[in-house]
Formats: sequence, C-alpha cells, structure tokens
Amino acid sequence: MSSEEPKTADDRESWTPRQADGWAFFSTLLSGVLVWSAVGWGADRLLGFQALFLPIGAVLGMVGSIVLIVTKARQI
Repeated sequence: MSSEEPKTADDRESWTPRQADGWAFFSTLLSGVLVWSAVGWGADRLLGFQALFLPIGAVLGMVGSIVLIVTKARQI
C-alpha cells in the first residue's frame, strides 16, 4: 500500500480519508465552538447580560464549523 494521494479520478474512488483528516475536522468543530462562545461571553460581559450571547455564539460557531467541514470534505 502506498501513502501517495491518487492521481486520477478512478484512483480517488478507492481512496479513504486519512486519520489526520478526522482530527482536523474535529479540531475545526471544537475551535469554532470555543472561539465563538468566547466572543459571545465577551459580548455578554460588555453589554451586561447574564447568558444571552454565549449560546448564540456557540450555535453560530458550530454552524460555521460544520459549513467549513462539509466544504473541506467535498474537496477531498
């Protein structure tokens, strides 16, 4: 078995994503949720809310991350 990427479309059908791709997708999802949750938390602190923007930021981070993951997965 070779570790080279397929060079033709026929070879691509038999190619499976590497384990590193899964970790990259997971880290994209996790970092998106964490970063946008932190943005929401900061907005809550600045504007004096208890927990309004934190969940909004978490959901936006998850949706944005999923969009990025699907886009990247379609390129593989």
